[in-house]
Amino acid sequence: MNAQLAPLSPTRGYVGGGNIAGILGLSPFKSPLDEYLTITNEMPVELSPAKRKFFDRRKALEPFAAECFTQATGLQIVRRNQHYDDAEFEWMKAEIDFETEDGGNGETKTVHPNAVSQWGDPDNDEEPPIYVTAQVMHGLGVTGRQHAWVHALVGLDDDRIYRVERDETLIANIRAHAARFWKYHIEPRRMPQPTTVEDLLRLYQRDSGRAVEADTEIQLALTELHKERQALKLHTTQKELLELQIKKYMRDAATLVCGGISVATWKADTRGIRIFRLR
Repeated sequence: MNAQLAPLSPTRGYVGGGNIAGILGLSPFKSPLDEYLTITNEMPVELSPAKRKFFDRRKALEPFAAECFTQATGLQIVRRNQHYDDAEFEWMKAEIDFETEDGGNGETKTVHPNAVSQWGDPDNDEEPPIYVTAQVMHGLGVTGRQHAWVHALVGLDDDRIYRVERDETLIANIRAHAARFWKYHIEPRRMPQPTTVEDLLRLYQRDSGRAVEADTEIQLALTELHKERQALKLHTTQKELLELQIKKYMRDAATLVCGGISVATWKADTRGIRIFRLR
């Protein structure tokens, strides 16, 4: 064990497990710029009522999720919601959702059934999403433990439980990347470049009304954009013509077969609208 139990600071100013995937550019939810703004508190984000409700509901589900984990694994949870300081970097911390009697960290994720395809099947030795693995490895790096459990609760009755073993090389890479981020962005207060449209909208919520002259690079980008739009229109038109040709051939048929194999369907949905799909 190379970490000390620490109280959670009321201000950010640190890199925690929830920041790692965004810093690495692996998170589907937050960009490096998002994490910079969160850590420095330069642009605080006010939670919408919907997001606040989501976090409150997730918090309320924690005891239920803990009981589900114990029922599924037989392992008792000995601590929940602990915060640790890193032994090497004073600005690095880890928030561990739960800790098990076998000496493991634990991470709980509530997963909407529509998003379950992003999670591998643990029974087939498949892994959780990479952004979750990054968070878990960060926690193992701070606490010094050898393994962690990831408990994905899908809906209310589908438990996906993954055992993640410590990977020294991966942990070292994650910590090195976090250290660079801290040194080159957080300490000098140097924003990372925007990488998404959402980043730009956060920085420039309103237009200024001014005009800006396009340089050579942007002129080339505009030319390419016009080409891509024209190509998209052409492809869309070709797609529609080909679908029409096939539908005219099918007429009232629901299924199109080639050599006895179904290759397309044109069936009515629950609203009575016929939907064309390729197999």
